[in-house]
Amino acid sequence: MYNLEDIIDIPIQPIIKYESYEADWTKDKIENVITFGVNYFFNDWTRLQFNYLYKSENSKSGNESHEIANDEILMQLQVKF
Repeated sequence: MYNLEDIIDIPIQPIIKYESYEADWTKDKIENVITFGVNYFFNDWTRLQFNYLYKSENSKSGNESHEIANDEILMQLQVKF
């Protein structure tokens, strides 16, 4: 993992992830998810996570394919006890 705190004096960590999925039972739907995010560390035991999930799902109906509008924005506060 890369911490930008090593380069600049802000405790943030960039996140990028790519996923691809095709269910065996439905050959007409392929799901690709690209996650862009950032973790902000308040201290060693508390962080705030912010992620944007771009979901590229193509569903076929007849001969046409269209993207399903279901992107997500996620935010989570994590505290370690």
